[in-house]
Amino acid sequence: MRFKDIKGNIKVKNQLINSVKYNRLSHSQLFLGSEKSTKLSLAIAFSQYINCTNKTENDSCGSCDSCIKYNNLSHTDLHLIFPVLNINGIKKPVSDNFIIQWREEVLQNPYINLNQWLDVFSSDNKSGKTGYIYTHESENLHKKLALKHYESEYRVVLIWMPEKMQAVTSNKLLKLLEEPPNNTIFLLVSENSELLLKTILSRLQITKINDLQTIKIKEILKEKFPNKSELDIENSLSYSDGKIGKSIGFLSVENFENDNFTDFQNWMRTCYSVNIQEVAKWVNERTKKGRREQSIFLKYSLKMVRNCLIFHFSDPDNLHVTQKENQFLNKFHLFIHEGNISEITEKIEDCIKNIERNANAKIMFYELSLQIIKLLKVKRKFVEIN
Repeated sequence: MRFKDIKGNIKVKNQLINSVKYNRLSHSQLFLGSEKSTKLSLAIAFSQYINCTNKTENDSCGSCDSCIKYNNLSHTDLHLIFPVLNINGIKKPVSDNFIIQWREEVLQNPYINLNQWLDVFSSDNKSGKTGYIYTHESENLHKKLALKHYESEYRVVLIWMPEKMQAVTSNKLLKLLEEPPNNTIFLLVSENSELLLKTILSRLQITKINDLQTIKIKEILKEKFPNKSELDIENSLSYSDGKIGKSIGFLSVENFENDNFTDFQNWMRTCYSVNIQEVAKWVNERTKKGRREQSIFLKYSLKMVRNCLIFHFSDPDNLHVTQKENQFLNKFHLFIHEGNISEITEKIEDCIKNIERNANAKIMFYELSLQIIKLLKVKRKFVEIN
């Protein structure tokens, strides 16, 4: 990945380039930014620039042997560390056990968030385990750094989401930062520096990565999904709260709008009929899908519920919905009103938060369905005046 491939943050790019150009390269750096930033992309591009053998004035060349290997995240002097799951009977889980999957996911979506990464293993993670950077990781890294360089002037240790390090791992990393091996650069990529040890923070040069403007995020999405409509792009940003990685995740799901509409329609009809057996059957089918799909569906449901208010108090022609959605909302909006919409949206939002925190999806959807059954029966408190 090259700097030219990354939108925005021109000032940060220039600072990083100049640190190499004028030999002011810090051996320990923290790239700090939210899910609306390009922190991981910048860290990868910076790593590539450091070891490029044919640098241009403002970027890596993209074609030397080093750049070609960095483009695949497969350079032998690039050591990647990230949260992993203790699954499939692996006794000492480390990043190397999952490196093929991580490379594949990041190359497809360099703005990936932690939940999206862990969702790759949802079929093997029925109990909803949380990812960590385990103690074994530091032992593995010590062994690697004891070896000589292979190909480049610098070894780069890129640690994604260091806030997920276990306490012992953090302490061992601290020792490496205090006495770093020669020509070794540590790049930490974090969303929350408050979760890092203060002693580690004190040894890091912090580079704050600003959130991208919405217009820049739209450019990224349009370039990656040239066949998607403006409405698809807008919806993905709405569902993701403007977070780049999530938007890419939504747009990567084929026909997610149509599938979600059918599921939402069936769900609301089943809840309204108070058929508990059918509700349980619907929940079982819905929760066979991964956390990402569940989150997408709930955010879609939230949008549909809120659209009902437009039918009550505004012009339905202003809605950005399909013909099928419009036909359904024309009837369904009568059951969503000022007497229940606040509580319904609150329940759905709570469910989204719990799902993204690895709560048991089956329990969450079942409890939410029971709440919706109750709330759909709430009568309007007043009659509209035309």
